Amino acid sequence: MRFSHIYIEERALDYPLTGKILSCFEGAEIVKISHYKDIFNRKHQNFSAQEESRKLILAVNDSVRFFKTAPVCQDFDLDRSYYTENAMNCVFDCEYCFLKGMYPGANIVIFVNTEDYDGDVDELLKSGPVHINTSYETDLLALNSFTGLADHWEELALKKRGLTVELRTKSAPSRFTVSPDIIYAFSLSPSEVIGRFEHKTASLERRLDSVRSALEAGATVRLCLDPMIYIPDHKKAYGDLLDRLTDTVDLSKVRDISIGTFRISKDYLKQLRKNSPGSSAVLFPFENEDGYCVYPGELREEMTLYVKERLMDHIDGGKIYVF
Repeated sequence: MRFSHIYIEERALDYPLTGKILSCFEGAEIVKISHYKDIFNRKHQNFSAQEESRKLILAVNDSVRFFKTAPVCQDFDLDRSYYTENAMNCVFDCEYCFLKGMYPGANIVIFVNTEDYDGDVDELLKSGPVHINTSYETDLLALNSFTGLADHWEELALKKRGLTVELRTKSAPSRFTVSPDIIYAFSLSPSEVIGRFEHKTASLERRLDSVRSALEAGATVRLCLDPMIYIPDHKKAYGDLLDRLTDTVDLSKVRDISIGTFRISKDYLKQLRKNSPGSSAVLFPFENEDGYCVYPGELREEMTLYVKERLMDHIDGGKIYVF
């Protein structure tokens, strides 16, 4: 991974994480800035063009750093489930990604003030155990080679009693920390969906290899068949995925599995369609339910029920969560 330019807030210059990242990109042009939003939020950006040459922005997050899990996201029936903005945007290029509807451009922001995040965790833990999704607006495992942020969260989960950290990814990591408090959540899609819509992500074969490696190491694994994307031959595509999954992975060792079809805020969908022009994944005639664009109820039920019934032959139904 390379970045031709790295923009750095002046107040972010002296943080240890800034130095670590800069040491990985010695040839990049460094541009000092006052605030990350001057670059990240500027008007009239071309998202598609930026995806071909993303720039990196290093900043200090002095705003809200933790948020309650949104109603349309998986909380796995947990009372205290949060997500955090440790980074913004992703190195992958999924045509249906809500980030393309949420953000004005494709550049990546890394917040370097990790000690402030650690302090926030301490405050949250004062009220009891907490689950934190660290990869809601990015893929920290995909960024880990130059940020070490996934490593940081793993180390924090090992030190902080009551803290559970989830690292969701479409990459294929090869190193795992064994702990019930560190969840490796693998997003799985049929090869047809990956090839058509999930550009630059790991192939299904590599993801399944990584799942097996994690389970063999004794790590805690969550599988996410979510979001399921409608394609005309969806039942065959997801059937093939399930065949490969159940033939190669011992699902009895998996912590749980989430299933859910594509859903997105109606406001995000409008911008997403501009940033993924012509993509059948986002041009579907969705229905509006309480401000969210979703597949028609009958189709949602057909897609999720098919997958759930197939999985129940291999895993306790109590471990399957449908969203």
